[in-house]
Amino acid sequence: MKLIRLKHIGAAVMLGITLAGTVSCNKDFGDLNVNPNQASQPSTKFLFGSAVLGIGGINNAAGGVLYVQHLAEYVYNNESRYFNREYSYNAIYAGPLMDLTRIIDMNTDPATKDTKAVLDNSLNANQIGHARVLRGFLMLTMTDRWGDIPYFEALKGASNTKPTFTPQREIYLDLLKEFKEASAQITVAMPNDPLFDGNFGKWKRWANTLRAIAALRLAATSEAAAGRTAFTEAVAAGLIGANTDDAAFPYQAVQAFESPWYTNYRSRYDYGVSNTMIDKLKLLADPRLSIYARSPANAAGTYTGVPYGINEQYSTGDYSLIGTTPAAQNFPALITTYAQTCFTMAEAALIGWIPGGDAEMITWYNRGIAASLQKWHGLAAKTISDAEILTYSTGLNVVLTPVQTAAVKLERIQTQKWLNFYLGNGYEAWAEWRRTGYPVLAPAPDAVNVGGQIPRRQCYIGTERDLNKTNYEAALSRQGPDELSTPVWWDK
Repeated sequence: MKLIRLKHIGAAVMLGITLAGTVSCNKDFGDLNVNPNQASQPSTKFLFGSAVLGIGGINNAAGGVLYVQHLAEYVYNNESRYFNREYSYNAIYAGPLMDLTRIIDMNTDPATKDTKAVLDNSLNANQIGHARVLRGFLMLTMTDRWGDIPYFEALKGASNTKPTFTPQREIYLDLLKEFKEASAQITVAMPNDPLFDGNFGKWKRWANTLRAIAALRLAATSEAAAGRTAFTEAVAAGLIGANTDDAAFPYQAVQAFESPWYTNYRSRYDYGVSNTMIDKLKLLADPRLSIYARSPANAAGTYTGVPYGINEQYSTGDYSLIGTTPAAQNFPALITTYAQTCFTMAEAALIGWIPGGDAEMITWYNRGIAASLQKWHGLAAKTISDAEILTYSTGLNVVLTPVQTAAVKLERIQTQKWLNFYLGNGYEAWAEWRRTGYPVLAPAPDAVNVGGQIPRRQCYIGTERDLNKTNYEAALSRQGPDELSTPVWWDK
């Protein structure tokens, strides 16, 4: 699951070591140990490409996907029973976040900002804007997983090896500012952009959409007013507006850069589609069923989900594997999509954050359904007609109407968002489930964690407890015990 990410983190770390060694040799021995064929400083063009590639595998890693029960495990079922407690963010800091910090520093330092290694990658402010968007996305993902994390004092290198943990409330408020300012800084294309292929307009819309998503997370907190203001501003600035705007990590049809789900199926079959997902798709008569899953070998023409969170071993011949489309070698990880944006707007209309009431809510909801069905059918090289979309969206268990209660409306919006998240951004799906409680998910029957409930956060890696004890304990005194059951700030 970590093949792509670790490959580029390793390259970035080696780059940092080489540079550090070169600086030391210059200081002590002049030009004696200078390699004339090695650049005196890294190119921000390649640092940015490395940072983008470094996000591969972070958001669709197994943890989030299993928590929201998109998948279940055939044999090794520890993670779906919440056995794993500690998850490390060290590689994220040392990899893409370090690359992005270096880009920002090189574009602001008077000694480097006007050099060829920097300016070959576009204007200073433009590079900083792109880096801030990607850095904000990673920090948003991390704080939603762990809660309080090193933020303001992070990434300082040897000058601060024991950073404090910033309270999540402060992180969120700063991220709202970061996404706003970063979007305004982006004015031209980046020449080495694996995510949007140099389309800076898509970067701006992604930044605005991330701001709206983060803002909505504050709707039930003490910062709801700030969240609503930020949401309104983000919508006015322009959100993701079509399937072609989607932020999708571009896995490739080559082994070094392939989808982790394909990698898993190369030699073993750890994951299949869960019974939770299959049963929901069947209940809704969802046309994505044959795309999301495949028929078991021993039950051709049917779809049977792997029992979720049960301490048993199951055969791939009896239960549905991931569909051939999402398990393809080059299937993209759908990080933030137009369909998700539509469902976010539908909820905003439901709670009165945008005008239009029920009519606006239903319009955005149906747009989200259409966008998701069209996206997934397009990726599977299938067609779906407007009539088929209408039939699905007006189905008994799907249709959204003004007469339904607010709880039913939210449940339907969030269920469609959950279905759309399938194998794209599992940690975002988990955050949305924690925030709203929908769709209703039963915890693993054979859960082994304290309390036996679906995790509300992930625990810090043991090195924080051992090497940064004072700040680690300060975070726990503010946030709560370092357990899977402790909710993060916006979830309390």
